[in-house]
Amino acid sequence: MEIMRLEDVIDLPNRGVVLKISVDETDPYKITKLKNLIGSKIAVRNVDGTSFEFEIKDVSVSFSIANFPLIGLNIRERVDIERIKKGSNIQFV
Repeated sequence: MEIMRLEDVIDLPNRGVVLKISVDETDPYKITKLKNLIGSKIAVRNVDGTSFEFEIKDVSVSFSIANFPLIGLNIRERVDIERIKKGSNIQFV
């Protein structure tokens, strides 16, 4: 899983900023290994050319009834969610 796509940005009162992402990967074993990435850094490259770097604080992984992965990356930094654009690419640094 090299590049992921940002589907939504959510600011949760008790958790902070969560990046909801989609991946092309369909193997549940590989997706659940995302939990090992806590503490890793990611780069968010906005569609407008700006970019940000964040540290992963927590990862939530679940699957829809159709077995589609639902992944949330909780980031450590506080940021104005309006600055992060849906459709951006996310890469590990």
